Amino acid sequence: MKTYDKGDVLPDDYRTALINLMCFQADSEYAGGQRVAENMQYAPRPEEAYRLSKKVMEEFGHAYYVWNLLADLGIDVDARLQELVMHPDNPDKAKVNVINGFRKQNWAPLFDHWHDVALFSTVVTPAAVAFLGQYRECSYLPWAKVNTRIHKEEMGHLAFGVWASKRSMEFGGEAAREDMQGRVAKFMRVGLGFYGRPSTGDKKSEMFDIYYEYGIKVKKPEELQAEYLELLEDRLGQVGLEMPQGIEPDYDMRVGYELDAAE
Repeated sequence: MKTYDKGDVLPDDYRTALINLMCFQADSEYAGGQRVAENMQYAPRPEEAYRLSKKVMEEFGHAYYVWNLLADLGIDVDARLQELVMHPDNPDKAKVNVINGFRKQNWAPLFDHWHDVALFSTVVTPAAVAFLGQYRECSYLPWAKVNTRIHKEEMGHLAFGVWASKRSMEFGGEAAREDMQGRVAKFMRVGLGFYGRPSTGDKKSEMFDIYYEYGIKVKKPEELQAEYLELLEDRLGQVGLEMPQGIEPDYDMRVGYELDAAE
């Protein structure tokens, strides 16, 4: 795999594909921070509020790290930030690339209790750990380095989810455990769809082969699914919850088919 470092001349097609994915990550990280901040309304105790605020800060930090790299590539990152700041509920798809799951109209219906907040970090974050973890080995070395740091912090977000879920059951007992078990499936659908559609078959991503050939993505969706399920089963076991079976991925919560084709 050919690699590129800061200042190297990038082939045009490689540059286009790389910037597309980097913008997708940076813009979505910031939008994700906005959504997580909104979930502060469900915090039941001061410690939960404090720990959630730390996650918000780190999500904004992830956007900042990647935007800095994009600025080096000539992207107007100030304009991207302003679009997200001025239109947090519905940023213009022509100006920023935000995963559908982090758009408010899709995010808000998933949450009505602190149990949902805890479970998001327990059930969906393992998908982010697997998906973003692959970029630590990507062919653009500055981005690989940044994602090594982001991956460590995402592991911390997963630990937050386990902590918050256990603590909810400590305070709420068996009733809390049963309630949380019933909420796992909706978040698992999001987690399963996080890394995109299969690499083969009628529903394959039109862009995957390009990203994979350039070494921008280094793992196939099937590999990421296996990593996700292994990590999810372990963390649910730590919490005392069971992993539902037969859950179908919600690919539209990541990125709609039309947008993927347009890319």
